[in-house]
Amino acid sequence: MRIAKRLNQAQTMLVTAGREASSAEWLLMHVLQIDRTGLLIRLSDELEPEQDLLFSEYLLAHLNGVPVQHLIGYQPFYGRNFRVSPAVLIPRPETEELIEFVTGRLQGETFQPGEIVDIGTGSGAICLTLALELGQPVTTVDISPEAIAVAKENQQTLGGEVTFLEGDLLAPLADHSVRVLVSNPPYIEEDELLSDVVFDHEPHLALFGGKDGLVFYRRLLEDSARVLRDDFRLIAFEIGHNQGQEVQMMLKKRYPTVETGILKDINGKDRIVYAERKDCPE
Repeated sequence: MRIAKRLNQAQTMLVTAGREASSAEWLLMHVLQIDRTGLLIRLSDELEPEQDLLFSEYLLAHLNGVPVQHLIGYQPFYGRNFRVSPAVLIPRPETEELIEFVTGRLQGETFQPGEIVDIGTGSGAICLTLALELGQPVTTVDISPEAIAVAKENQQTLGGEVTFLEGDLLAPLADHSVRVLVSNPPYIEEDELLSDVVFDHEPHLALFGGKDGLVFYRRLLEDSARVLRDDFRLIAFEIGHNQGQEVQMMLKKRYPTVETGILKDINGKDRIVYAERKDCPE
């Protein structure tokens, strides 16, 4: 069967089952070991029987809820491929906007080791991308040793000057040592309905933030005064679309003399809440 026809069949099957049609392309590219350009060039080629069989196995697994990223082993993020596993949250495109904001604010500034901190290492998408884009050292913390192991594998492949600490939120950090605090903490409300692809295959430790989804923001801010320097530069949190006002109020209450704000994502939804010192250079 020609690749184009098989791809069309798979896309129809996925859409009928309520999955994304684009998943068929990702799976087929993985089977053929080509990129999207290569796939488009080869659409009129015949699919070999063993390739068709492997493709069918991947399709069935995805139809049964296994994320495409777990099947192909990686997720593209900010122009780089990050290895993922069931031990880590799959990086989302929305988090690239957190990277864009932080790098835009800090570009050209110099920081010492331990001054830029990412809480919630996961795959390493945030900490490694910040280190690579800024050319600055980054420290990151995660409570899961399995997640840290995945992030270290990504560091070996991608590079980036990152120090990994295992522990609960800010606990491993020294007093008054941090100037930039970045986090995409678990923020999903405990009774929120998720797709089976997410609920059954991604770590709940990285998804759920208590009854109202705000538990980890409260804990981060409660301990932030201990670890932040008096001249801290920036706090930036990714948030759920309905959490902007509440998290901003938490920041204002904790740091009443600094500028706070809410930024919307490309879809017009609240995505980032930040606190930034007014007397720091742009």
